[in-house]
Amino acid sequence: MAEAQSLSKAPPQPMFVRGWVTVVVCLLGISTGPAAFGLSSLFLLGGPIGEEFGWSRTAISAAVSVMMLCTAVSLPFMGRLVDRFGVKRVLVPSIVVFGLCFLAASMIGNYWQFIALYVAMGTIAVGTNSVPYMRVLTSWFDRRRGLAIGIAGSGTGLGFGYVPLVTQEFVSHFGWRGGYFGLGLIMLLFTLPMVVFLLHEKPQSLGLHPDGAASDAPADQQPVASGDTLAEAMARRDFWSLITIFSGLAFVLYGLIPHMVPMLQDRGVPESLAAGLASAFGWSAFGGRLLIGFLVDRYDARRIAFVFFSLSAIGLGLLSAPLPIWAFVVAAIMLGLSLGAEVDMLAYLTSRYFGLKNFAQIFGAMFSAVMVAMSLSPVAFGAVFDYTGSYKAILALGVPLCVLAIVLVLMLRPYGERARGGPISVT
Repeated sequence: MAEAQSLSKAPPQPMFVRGWVTVVVCLLGISTGPAAFGLSSLFLLGGPIGEEFGWSRTAISAAVSVMMLCTAVSLPFMGRLVDRFGVKRVLVPSIVVFGLCFLAASMIGNYWQFIALYVAMGTIAVGTNSVPYMRVLTSWFDRRRGLAIGIAGSGTGLGFGYVPLVTQEFVSHFGWRGGYFGLGLIMLLFTLPMVVFLLHEKPQSLGLHPDGAASDAPADQQPVASGDTLAEAMARRDFWSLITIFSGLAFVLYGLIPHMVPMLQDRGVPESLAAGLASAFGWSAFGGRLLIGFLVDRYDARRIAFVFFSLSAIGLGLLSAPLPIWAFVVAAIMLGLSLGAEVDMLAYLTSRYFGLKNFAQIFGAMFSAVMVAMSLSPVAFGAVFDYTGSYKAILALGVPLCVLAIVLVLMLRPYGERARGGPISVT
């Protein structure tokens, strides 16, 4: 009885609430990052800009490719700054620069200014990418790290959902200049205050512990995170296996995104249905991130990767075969689920294989390679179509790339049960 009374008087662990508040902040922050604001807004802003200045679609689309390539080059350096100076010292100035780039874009008058601003988004404002947010989540969560990363990572899908609607409202009322200006204000008046006042880099700064776990050590005595340096990580086979796995998948899946609707139309699918299938692809990616995050906290992430990468191979096979429309529906869902496995699982596995001490730098280096694949794949898909008149060749290449990813996943070494379910892992 006395034991029951003592348990009833035990103070509730506040970590769960504050930890999931951190997840929501990261989710909303990622939803306003370059992937959503820089990518999905340009499809609505590019038309009016092209009409006013006479720029071609290729010229306008080049801005996105330039931004992504600059991001790929800058990410490893940004990761090193995050590990050395902390998340907020990099993230807050990057948000300010990113917002100012959008405000300045509303005043451009020639093409070099347009490209220069997207170069700035990919270099000076590179800290607004998901790397700093993932670094925060790995500090706040251990046993539920996969779910936390999955939820926050779905912010990209959330941004792809609401940014076109918001941009369209701005453009319809104030023109494309108002569209850029409005998006810049969202960054400066919403994202910036949210990160400044609500984002805490480590639970110990609030007197808490990762996952809300009890500890005999005072919370303000922060454990020293350990792990590999970038040089040590690069000397390991797992580092290059992960880069190969996720770069190959990114090349296949991100090449499909802009080409899926015309690809389906070429196969005789009506335009409205093709758009619906593309939407199913996006929503499957959103759900896939949540599902994968839930599963990797309970099972070996390598087994989860094997299952979802197999879905990629099957989906590509269905998409390339002469099958009825229902098969394309199944393929879109399978490929969308696989898309959810890509960046989030890379972040999770990076934290498990290489530790947290230099997580941002190591993850930034690997993510930069993935970004190169993302930026080149739409061009490659388009070039193959222009040369051959169909997407069959590039889809046929995608299947062995997925099979290669599956084989490499099976060859990854175990990252240790203790790192997933034992005591709070700082090693």
